[in-house]
Order: sequence, then structure tokens, then C-alpha cells
Amino acid sequence: MSVKKNYLYNLVYQIMTMALPLVTVPYISRVLLAKGVGIFAYTSSIAQYFALFGMLGIGIYGNKVIAMTRDDKKVMSENFLSIYFLQLIVSLVSVFSYLMLVFLMIRTDQEIALIQTVTLLGTVIDCTWFFSGLEMFKKIVTRNILIKCLSLVAIFSFVKGPGDLYLYTYIMCLSTFFGQLIMWFYIRNQIVRVKITFRAVKKHVKPVFIYFLPQIAMQVYFVLDKTMIGVLSSKSEVGIYDYADKIQKMAIAIVTSLGTVMLPKMAHTFIMGQTDKAQKYILKSLDFSTLLAVPIMFGLAGIAQEFIPWYMGNGFLKCTVVLIMISPTIFLMAWSGVFGSQYLLPLGKMKEYTVSLYIGAIVNFLLNLVLIKSYGSIGASIGTLVAELSVTLVQMFFVRNDIRWKQMLPKTLLYLCAGVVMYTFVRFIGHSMGVSIVTTFVQIIAGIFSYTAIILTVEYAGHGGIILEEIRKRRPSYRGNS
Repeated sequence: MSVKKNYLYNLVYQIMTMALPLVTVPYISRVLLAKGVGIFAYTSSIAQYFALFGMLGIGIYGNKVIAMTRDDKKVMSENFLSIYFLQLIVSLVSVFSYLMLVFLMIRTDQEIALIQTVTLLGTVIDCTWFFSGLEMFKKIVTRNILIKCLSLVAIFSFVKGPGDLYLYTYIMCLSTFFGQLIMWFYIRNQIVRVKITFRAVKKHVKPVFIYFLPQIAMQVYFVLDKTMIGVLSSKSEVGIYDYADKIQKMAIAIVTSLGTVMLPKMAHTFIMGQTDKAQKYILKSLDFSTLLAVPIMFGLAGIAQEFIPWYMGNGFLKCTVVLIMISPTIFLMAWSGVFGSQYLLPLGKMKEYTVSLYIGAIVNFLLNLVLIKSYGSIGASIGTLVAELSVTLVQMFFVRNDIRWKQMLPKTLLYLCAGVVMYTFVRFIGHSMGVSIVTTFVQIIAGIFSYTAIILTVEYAGHGGIILEEIRKRRPSYRGNS
């Protein structure tokens, strides 16, 4: 399947994964309030650590292995079954470890924390990485849409007040579990029966742990923020940060979806020895990611002041500041997604990839430790932004000799300049019209139109200049003949 189709399918998948929380935000923020949202986010963040351990590095490693062996169904089947057997053992250990933690150490909100176990059971049966490796994103999208729609109906039907937090948690966790369960109905047609030996399983242990190391670092600055806010500040601050983070992740999904699609494509390209082709993919991917990331970054920051009040209510006004502060991470993650997921990982440069993530994790942890107690969610936002900047800069250093920067610089500057003009236009509209859903709609339309118009105008002018120059060169000279 083509990269374009896979990108669109994965984009839909990523958006649907984030869409359920976002569609329900205006309702849940007013029904469960900031405290209820914070309790769910805090307990979920703890469960995510155990989900991380349960999956080890299998999500990325399994994706890559399946992509590299998909031309041989027997070898691919052996790899899938042996990797999944390893996943099954480790994830079950993770579930039991989490239950012990909840019963022995968690006193407040224990019931909600116990319900989060259902999410961990979803990691036990998670096989999405297999279909990603085969680039069968259509199946992933189909199951996601079905489950998310059912979850949406359930939330609006049963969650009516702050006391229904446990029902909301059940719905969210069960949607994850059943979403994974459905995928197993497709697997039997994709693999053949093979005998799995201890040796076959053992050979995956070391590389899985190597891929696990960067996952730990990623968890630190994707999930630890919420845990540390809950410990050092308050559950309400967790709720504020969580909702700003959800909106940001929705925006990021539009850009980083390309990385998920390109990982198996790049792995297969490198294994076939097509280095020149891979270089072209990287440049095109970096250009496309930048083209999308810049307007999303400036657009999100531009609409925040008029968007948050009507969308979430007065209890979440602080989200405005948090959202504006973390919006630059969209651009940074677009670039680090290309350098990391599409270059370092497919080439097997795990050391460089891991180093970049651990530097970001350390920076994030230290800044959180210093800033969260005094500034809450705003302190966590500063930590996230600086951490992501650190990751991007380190990865740029590692790929400095492999990327043709001179080709990227002119277009990147064009996109940034167009983004600044777009932001100014969007803020003028917001200041003039005030807070309302109509204002947000007008800002989005105007932002898209202004950014696109600037890019197309400059591109057209550039191509026009080239054409005129070619005509001038080819025109015969009649001087001296008159």
C-alpha cells in the first residue's frame, strides 16, 4: 500500500484515538470538574508505567521485525508468535505487580486505580504492532472507529455527575481492552502454524530490552508530568495539564502519524540497501512534517484565548496559558519524529536514539522537581518544552552529516514566516470578536486560508521566476543584426 494511503489511515487512527477525550471534554469538564478529571489522569499515569513495562519495547521492535520479514510468511509467523509469547509473560507479570501496588500503597482513589487494571489487560493482548509492520492500517482504523463510537455513546448515556467517575473510568478502560481484542479476529489469516522454541523466544529478549530503554525515557516526559503534578501540587492542576496535553497531542497526531507509517517503510528500504531512496524519503518527510507542524503550532497558540473558555468552561481557564506554552513542542516533535522514528530507528542506531531521549527525560524531571511545586501545571509545561527542545537538538547533532540542511533551510524559513503572519491575523480576529465558538471557527478558517495563500504565492512566484529565467536564456539575441 502507498505511503499516502497509509498516512491517511494512520492519521485517522491517531485522531480517533485522541478524538474521544476531545469530543467529551466540554461535557466531562463540567460534569466531573477539574478534580475528577485530575483523579482519572493521575491514576491513569501510574497504570501507564506498568503498561510500559508490560510492552517493553515490543511496539516498535515488533513493528520493525514484521516489516523486515513480511516477504517470508513462515519466518514472519515465527517472529510474531515468539515475540508475542515474550509479551504475554512480561505483561502478565506487570498486571500482578500493579495490583500489588494498588492494594499495598494506594489509599486514596483506590477504586479508580483498580479499574485502571482493565487498561493493563489490554496490553496483554495488544497486537497492533503486527498490523503496523504489515502496513495494514485500514484494519487498525476500522476497529478504532467502531470502539470509539460505542464509547462516546456510553459516556453521554451513563456519566451524569461527579459521582460517576468510576463509570467514566470503566468506559475508557474497556474501550482500550476491546479495541485490542478485536484485532485477533484478523490475525489467523495473516500467519501460518509454526513451532515456537525457547531459543526463538530468547533471541528477541536482548533487542526488546534495547528498544525498551528509550521507551522509559519517553514515558518520563509524556506521563511523569501528571504523576509529579499529582504528588507535588493538586489533582485539579493535573486535570488542567491533562486537558491541555490532550489538545496538544491531538494536534501532534496529525504530524507524527507520518512517522508511524514511515518506520516500516524505511526499515524495509534500508534492508533492501536502497540508501539513496531512503534519503529522498527523509527530505520529503521532513518538508511535509514542517509544512503541517508550523501552522498547527501557531494556530493552536493563536486560538487558545478564545477557545478554552467556551470549550472547557471557567474551571479550566488556566489551560489557556498551559496550551500556549506547550504549543511549540508540535514543531519540535515533528522534527524529532523524522530524525528518530524515520532515520535513527530504522538504521538500528539505538544508542543515539536512546541518548537523546534520556537527556530529554533528565531535563524534564529536574525542571519538574524545581518548578511544579511553585507553579503547578505551568511549571510542568516549561519542563516539557525544554525537554523536547533538548531531544530535538541532540538528534539534530547525531544526524548532522546525513541530512541536506541547505535544501531544508529556505522552505523552513518560509513556513515559519507564513506562520507568524497567520498567528498575527488569528490574534487580531480573536481580539476583535471575543470569546465564542463562532470566533474559533472564523480564526481556524482565516488561519488556514492565510497560511496557504502565503505559501502558494511564494511558491508560484518562485516557479514563475525560474520559468522567466529559462525563457530569457533561450531567447535568441538579435543585437547587432539591426
